[in-house]
Amino acid sequence: MPQKVLLPKLGQTVEEATIEKWQKSEGDAVSKGDVLLEITTDKATLEVESFYRGTLLKILAQPGQVLPVNSLIAVIGEPGEEVPADWLSKAREVSAEAAPAAETAHAETPAVAVEEIAAAAAPPGRTVASPRARRLAKEQLVPLAVLVGSGPGGRIVEADIQSYLDKVDEKKITPVARRLAHQRGINLLFVEGTGPGGKITREDVEKARPAAPAAAIAGQRIELTAMRRIIAERMAESTRTIPCYYLTMDADVTELVALRNKLNADAETKISFNDFIVLACARAMKQFSVVNSQWAGDAIIRRPEINIGFAVALEEGLIVPVVRNADNKTLLEINREAVSLLEKARNKRLVPDEYQGGSMTISNLGMFGIKSFIPIVNPGESCILGLGMIGDRAVVYRGEISVRKVMTMSLAVDHRIVDGAVGAQFLEAVKDQLESPAELAK
Repeated sequence: MPQKVLLPKLGQTVEEATIEKWQKSEGDAVSKGDVLLEITTDKATLEVESFYRGTLLKILAQPGQVLPVNSLIAVIGEPGEEVPADWLSKAREVSAEAAPAAETAHAETPAVAVEEIAAAAAPPGRTVASPRARRLAKEQLVPLAVLVGSGPGGRIVEADIQSYLDKVDEKKITPVARRLAHQRGINLLFVEGTGPGGKITREDVEKARPAAPAAAIAGQRIELTAMRRIIAERMAESTRTIPCYYLTMDADVTELVALRNKLNADAETKISFNDFIVLACARAMKQFSVVNSQWAGDAIIRRPEINIGFAVALEEGLIVPVVRNADNKTLLEINREAVSLLEKARNKRLVPDEYQGGSMTISNLGMFGIKSFIPIVNPGESCILGLGMIGDRAVVYRGEISVRKVMTMSLAVDHRIVDGAVGAQFLEAVKDQLESPAELAK
């Protein structure tokens, strides 16, 4: 019998979503877990998987339509099976109500040549891959950047990963060389081995060049992805409407680095620096509750929970998963939740409750060698903490010049909510906890 595919309910506050693009076409075979389409809420793009196995009989919602949750958007059944007439009628009614939004979106998009649309489907430097393909690539150390996808719009699918592995497995490659090729984006199919019997070694990979992305065509029009459009809107809103001030402070994290190394020495769970910082910010916010507030135009609203977001860079853009009630959690609990949220973010599995309602955001660019930067406050939050790299610096420590591990922190604060003195005390409280981290590990 035919099965309804409904626009999923994605959290308590989400009442509608936009259809972005279908990954399956009418008549395609569908298995449970296959990605059917991508949808967009007000903050993120998410993939919708099938709960059924069969054939995609009918698509009832088109890209650009804004529909209420639980709307009928497709039907799955046996090949040739009839779709009930009342389902089609109801879907047409809902689509008719949504038509103005879809028409407006279409009207605002100028006509683009077919060649430009094809180029925009896979813009330079961006690798589009299915979640299953990403998981397999990660497990088998396959650099996605070297592959050409055979899926819709050049999307890399599992079959592309397996095809690459079948060819690579015909070569002799050392484990170190395979790991290094994955890290550097080297296509092993084009690397000649100089080791015994033609084996590819680390030295061979180090001499090879990463696969270069396709060059952008002069004057090429690249359509915005849904996530990039959301980022642009929210960052423009922030710079237009939020009057910020900025505070910078250095934290001596020598003891934090030592403690983290000790905790991770024999443990299966690896604690990150971000886990410590999430907990430190949550406890500092509990101490200075005014920071845990939201601007409401004619009032300031104190939040009932302390929810700390951390920025995650994806190929499509940026998203901020949120650790809820972080002040009431241990370091290990924060670590487990952050790891889960990170995996969901990378596979487009976050639901709105997992990336909305943040009190503040942590943005860490230290792994890229950045010493300090000025971040932009996420609308709806009171501040954002930018973290630079942890490096050795000569400092005066206990009356003597010593080499210590130091990290620069930059706090951007909404001045409508938090005055400068309070913002300074809040940042100092974060610093104090990071410089005496034993309490954070309890």
